[in-house]
Amino acid sequence: MIKSILFTKEIDKDWLIEQLGSDVFIETIPSLHISLTDQQEINSQLNPNSKQFLITSQNSVQAIKGLQLEGDFYAVGKKTAQKLRDVGFNVVLVKDYAQELADEILKREVGKEWNFFCGNTRRDVLVDVLSRHGHHLNEIITYQSQPIENKMSQVFDAYVFFSPLSFQAFVKNNQIPSESTIFTVGKTTTHAVEQVYKHHTIITANIPLVEVVVNQIKDSINDKK
Repeated sequence: MIKSILFTKEIDKDWLIEQLGSDVFIETIPSLHISLTDQQEINSQLNPNSKQFLITSQNSVQAIKGLQLEGDFYAVGKKTAQKLRDVGFNVVLVKDYAQELADEILKREVGKEWNFFCGNTRRDVLVDVLSRHGHHLNEIITYQSQPIENKMSQVFDAYVFFSPLSFQAFVKNNQIPSESTIFTVGKTTTHAVEQVYKHHTIITANIPLVEVVVNQIKDSINDKK
Protein backbone atom coordinates (compact mmCIF):
# COMPACT_ATOMS: atom_id res chain seq x y z
CA MET A 1 0.00 0.00 0.00
CA ILE A 2 1.50 3.36 -1.04
CA LYS A 3 0.64 5.99 1.53
CA SER A 4 3.77 8.14 1.35
CA ILE A 5 5.95 9.18 -1.61
CA LEU A 6 9.24 11.03 -1.88
CA PHE A 7 9.92 12.87 -5.15
CA THR A 8 13.61 13.75 -5.50
CA LYS A 9 12.79 16.67 -7.80
CA GLU A 10 10.95 19.94 -7.28
CA ILE A 11 7.45 19.36 -8.63
CA ASP A 12 4.34 21.40 -7.90
CA LYS A 13 2.77 19.79 -4.82
CA ASP A 14 -0.74 21.01 -5.57
CA TRP A 15 -0.58 19.29 -8.94
CA LEU A 16 0.75 16.08 -7.38
CA ILE A 17 -2.05 16.07 -4.79
CA GLU A 18 -4.57 16.67 -7.55
CA GLN A 19 -3.17 13.68 -9.45
CA LEU A 20 -2.55 11.26 -6.58
CA GLY A 21 -5.15 12.29 -4.00
CA SER A 22 -4.98 13.96 -0.63
CA ASP A 23 -4.81 10.62 1.19
CA VAL A 24 -1.20 10.17 0.08
CA PHE A 25 1.55 12.02 1.94
CA ILE A 26 3.81 13.68 -0.66
CA GLU A 27 7.24 15.16 -0.10
CA THR A 28 9.39 16.86 -2.76
CA ILE A 29 13.04 17.19 -1.82
CA PRO A 30 15.47 17.73 -4.74
CA SER A 31 18.72 15.81 -4.70
CA LEU A 32 20.28 18.02 -7.39
CA HIS A 33 20.95 21.76 -7.58
CA ILE A 34 20.94 23.20 -11.11
CA SER A 35 22.76 26.41 -12.04
CA LEU A 36 22.66 27.84 -15.57
CA THR A 37 25.68 29.04 -17.53
CA ASP A 38 25.81 32.75 -18.38
CA GLN A 39 24.45 33.34 -21.88
CA GLN A 40 27.43 35.42 -22.97
CA GLU A 41 29.67 32.50 -22.13
CA ILE A 42 27.43 30.16 -24.14
CA ASN A 43 27.47 32.55 -27.10
CA SER A 44 31.25 32.81 -27.03
CA GLN A 45 31.61 29.03 -27.39
CA LEU A 46 29.30 28.55 -30.36
CA ASN A 47 30.70 27.15 -33.58
CA PRO A 48 29.39 29.77 -36.05
CA ASN A 49 29.88 27.35 -38.95
CA SER A 50 27.30 24.92 -37.59
CA LYS A 51 23.56 25.43 -37.87
CA GLN A 52 22.78 22.10 -36.22
CA PHE A 53 22.14 21.82 -32.50
CA LEU A 54 21.91 18.83 -30.18
CA ILE A 55 20.08 19.24 -26.89
CA THR A 56 19.17 16.68 -24.25
CA SER A 57 17.68 18.57 -21.31
CA GLN A 58 15.04 21.11 -20.40
CA ASN A 59 17.72 22.82 -18.32
CA SER A 60 19.66 23.56 -21.50
CA VAL A 61 16.55 25.07 -23.07
CA GLN A 62 16.25 27.40 -20.11
CA ALA A 63 19.92 28.35 -20.49
CA ILE A 64 19.70 29.24 -24.20
CA LYS A 65 16.25 30.82 -24.14
CA GLY A 66 16.50 34.24 -25.78
CA LEU A 67 19.67 33.56 -27.75
CA GLN A 68 19.52 34.14 -31.51
CA LEU A 69 20.18 30.63 -32.78
CA GLU A 70 19.20 29.92 -36.36
CA GLY A 71 19.24 26.33 -37.49
CA ASP A 72 17.85 22.89 -36.74
CA PHE A 73 17.49 21.38 -33.29
CA TYR A 74 17.71 17.64 -32.61
CA ALA A 75 16.35 16.87 -29.15
CA VAL A 76 16.13 14.12 -26.56
CA GLY A 77 12.76 14.19 -24.80
CA LYS A 78 9.31 15.39 -25.84
CA LYS A 79 9.20 18.03 -23.09
CA THR A 80 12.59 19.37 -24.14
CA ALA A 81 11.38 19.61 -27.74
CA GLN A 82 8.16 21.35 -26.75
CA LYS A 83 10.02 23.92 -24.66
CA LEU A 84 12.31 24.60 -27.63
CA ARG A 85 9.32 25.19 -29.88
CA ASP A 86 7.68 27.37 -27.25
CA VAL A 87 10.60 29.80 -27.40
CA GLY A 88 10.79 29.80 -31.19
CA PHE A 89 13.50 27.26 -32.06
CA ASN A 90 13.14 24.92 -35.05
CA VAL A 91 12.97 21.28 -33.90
CA VAL A 92 13.38 18.73 -36.69
CA LEU A 93 13.89 15.48 -34.76
CA VAL A 94 12.85 14.23 -31.31
CA LYS A 95 13.58 10.89 -29.65
CA ASP A 96 13.06 9.65 -26.11
CA TYR A 97 16.65 8.50 -25.59
CA ALA A 98 20.09 9.63 -26.74
CA GLN A 99 20.88 6.30 -28.41
CA GLU A 100 17.68 6.51 -30.45
CA LEU A 101 18.51 10.08 -31.50
CA ALA A 102 22.04 9.14 -32.55
CA ASP A 103 20.82 6.15 -34.54
CA GLU A 104 18.26 8.25 -36.41
CA ILE A 105 20.77 11.02 -37.16
CA LEU A 106 23.10 8.46 -38.73
CA LYS A 107 20.31 7.40 -41.09
CA ARG A 108 19.85 10.94 -42.37
CA GLU A 109 21.75 13.11 -44.83
CA VAL A 110 22.88 15.80 -42.41
CA GLY A 111 26.03 17.81 -41.77
CA LYS A 112 28.64 16.51 -39.36
CA GLU A 113 29.32 19.71 -37.42
CA TRP A 114 27.20 20.20 -34.27
CA ASN A 115 26.79 22.54 -31.34
CA PHE A 116 25.93 20.26 -28.43
CA PHE A 117 24.22 21.93 -25.44
CA CYS A 118 24.71 19.73 -22.40
CA GLY A 119 25.25 19.61 -18.65
CA ASN A 120 28.50 19.04 -16.78
CA THR A 121 27.51 15.43 -16.08
CA ARG A 122 26.34 14.55 -19.57
CA ARG A 123 26.26 10.93 -20.69
CA ASP A 124 28.67 9.74 -23.37
CA VAL A 125 26.21 8.19 -25.83
CA LEU A 126 25.75 11.01 -28.36
CA VAL A 127 29.43 11.94 -28.43
CA ASP A 128 30.65 8.35 -28.67
CA VAL A 129 28.20 7.16 -31.32
CA LEU A 130 28.34 10.20 -33.59
CA SER A 131 32.11 10.70 -33.24
CA ARG A 132 32.71 7.13 -34.41
CA HIS A 133 30.97 8.09 -37.66
CA GLY A 134 32.98 11.24 -38.34
CA HIS A 135 30.76 13.81 -36.64
CA HIS A 136 32.27 16.63 -34.58
CA LEU A 137 30.37 17.79 -31.50
CA ASN A 138 31.24 21.20 -30.08
CA GLU A 139 30.24 20.67 -26.45
CA ILE A 140 28.90 23.70 -24.61
CA ILE A 141 28.15 23.28 -20.91
CA THR A 142 24.87 25.12 -20.44
CA TYR A 143 24.19 24.08 -16.85
CA GLN A 144 25.85 22.56 -13.81
CA SER A 145 24.29 19.76 -11.76
CA GLN A 146 25.49 19.64 -8.18
CA PRO A 147 24.40 16.77 -5.90
CA ILE A 148 22.49 17.63 -2.73
CA GLU A 149 23.26 14.92 -0.21
CA ASN A 150 20.22 15.05 2.06
CA LYS A 151 19.91 12.81 5.10
CA MET A 152 16.31 11.66 5.45
CA SER A 153 14.87 10.65 8.82
CA GLN A 154 11.56 9.51 7.37
CA VAL A 155 10.90 6.29 5.49
CA PHE A 156 8.56 6.33 2.47
CA ASP A 157 6.47 3.70 0.73
CA ALA A 158 7.66 4.94 -2.66
CA TYR A 159 10.71 6.82 -3.94
CA VAL A 160 10.82 8.61 -7.29
CA PHE A 161 14.03 9.37 -9.23
CA PHE A 162 14.57 11.37 -12.40
CA SER A 163 18.25 10.84 -13.22
CA PRO A 164 21.15 8.53 -12.32
CA LEU A 165 23.00 11.42 -10.65
CA SER A 166 19.97 12.28 -8.52
CA PHE A 167 19.68 8.67 -7.37
CA GLN A 168 23.40 8.41 -6.62
CA ALA A 169 23.28 11.61 -4.56
CA PHE A 170 20.32 10.29 -2.57
CA VAL A 171 21.78 6.90 -1.68
CA LYS A 172 25.02 8.36 -0.36
CA ASN A 173 23.26 9.12 2.93
CA ASN A 174 20.05 7.11 2.70
CA GLN A 175 18.79 3.57 2.33
CA ILE A 176 15.56 2.51 0.66
CA PRO A 177 13.65 -0.21 2.54
CA SER A 178 13.17 -3.48 0.68
CA GLU A 179 9.38 -3.17 0.91
CA SER A 180 9.36 0.28 -0.74
CA THR A 181 8.64 0.73 -4.45
CA ILE A 182 11.05 2.71 -6.62
CA PHE A 183 9.73 4.65 -9.62
CA THR A 184 12.07 6.01 -12.30
CA VAL A 185 11.67 8.34 -15.27
CA GLY A 186 13.41 6.00 -17.71
CA LYS A 187 15.76 3.14 -18.52
CA THR A 188 18.99 5.01 -17.76
CA THR A 189 17.88 5.85 -14.23
CA THR A 190 16.56 2.34 -13.68
CA HIS A 191 19.95 0.93 -14.66
CA ALA A 192 21.62 3.08 -11.98
CA VAL A 193 19.07 1.95 -9.38
CA GLU A 194 19.58 -1.72 -10.26
CA GLN A 195 23.29 -1.43 -9.50
CA VAL A 196 22.36 -0.82 -5.85
CA TYR A 197 18.90 -2.33 -5.38
CA LYS A 198 18.65 -5.47 -7.50
CA HIS A 199 15.77 -7.00 -5.56
CA HIS A 200 13.51 -3.98 -5.06
CA THR A 201 10.35 -3.40 -7.03
CA ILE A 202 11.34 -0.87 -9.70
CA ILE A 203 8.75 0.62 -12.04
CA THR A 204 10.12 2.42 -15.09
CA ALA A 205 8.21 4.99 -17.14
CA ASN A 206 7.72 3.71 -20.69
CA ILE A 207 8.09 7.31 -21.90
CA PRO A 208 10.55 9.53 -19.94
CA LEU A 209 8.09 12.19 -18.80
CA VAL A 210 7.10 13.35 -15.30
CA GLU A 211 3.43 12.93 -16.22
CA VAL A 212 4.00 9.30 -17.21
CA VAL A 213 5.79 8.57 -13.93
CA VAL A 214 2.94 10.13 -11.96
CA ASN A 215 0.36 8.12 -13.93
CA GLN A 216 2.24 4.92 -13.12
CA ILE A 217 2.26 5.85 -9.43
CA LYS A 218 -1.48 6.54 -9.67
CA ASP A 219 -2.06 3.12 -11.28
CA SER A 220 0.00 1.43 -8.57
CA ILE A 221 -1.96 3.19 -5.82
CA ASN A 222 -5.30 2.21 -7.38
CA ASP A 223 -4.20 -1.40 -7.95
CA LYS A 224 -3.34 -1.84 -4.28
CA LYS A 225 -6.46 -0.28 -2.81
